[in-house]
Amino acid sequence: MPEALRAASWPVTAALVFAFFGLLTAMSLAIGFLAEKKVQGRRIFSVPLAAGQLRFEAIGNVVFLAITVATFTVALKSDAIRFAEPSLGRDAGTFFALMIGFQVFYYFLHRAMHTRPLLWMHRWHHRSQVTTALSAQSMSPVEAAAWMLGYVGLPLVISLVTPIGFWGWTAYMAFNVSGNVVGHANVELGSAKAGSRAASLFANPWLYHALHHARWTGHYSFQAALMDRAFGTEFSDWPALFARVQKGRPLASLKERGDETSSA
Repeated sequence: MPEALRAASWPVTAALVFAFFGLLTAMSLAIGFLAEKKVQGRRIFSVPLAAGQLRFEAIGNVVFLAITVATFTVALKSDAIRFAEPSLGRDAGTFFALMIGFQVFYYFLHRAMHTRPLLWMHRWHHRSQVTTALSAQSMSPVEAAAWMLGYVGLPLVISLVTPIGFWGWTAYMAFNVSGNVVGHANVELGSAKAGSRAASLFANPWLYHALHHARWTGHYSFQAALMDRAFGTEFSDWPALFARVQKGRPLASLKERGDETSSA
């Protein structure tokens, strides 16, 4: 961790964390909404947003940002996470370890939040059945706190084994937040090749997660379909629906199905 940040006071650290996540969120929101406006030929759902959706999503984002700033400030000032001296190899290793670790963590968290005992904490997020860029971080305080287990808890656990790279962690957080926010836009920005099952093992197309919001089940993975495929929670009809959206034919109903039978 940079010495200037280590030596910063609690208020200054909180301000820096807020600036990082606030600007990152704002820029990602701008990209997501601009994409919806400029690439209307790739719209995923031609279904109206819920009444007051943008308002409750904005509130959810404020909640998420507040919990994120508080959590990261405490993590940085407590010195609980062990950081290595800066090096390209260490930072790259940290980035990829967090990318893989978060996918595993989030899959099981997400599936758990869809069980009857825990669904209450996930309902706020699922009020958005047709998503916008604001949907990504629109969630209850309890769910936001659970996300922090992946954002801060996972790096902490890894650092107990080996010190992590501060800049690798920072880069992964930028990758995670921007991908999550832009990835909730109601527009398909992936190329035709993104609709293949092979490509989805590395990165899902936008439609992939949009179907989860519309159907309330299946597609629990974050970023890539690997975990869904491994545990049988991938819809089999998403490639057909992806192809339809690619041709400029948005889905007219939340219940719309593709050419194949789907399962989750």
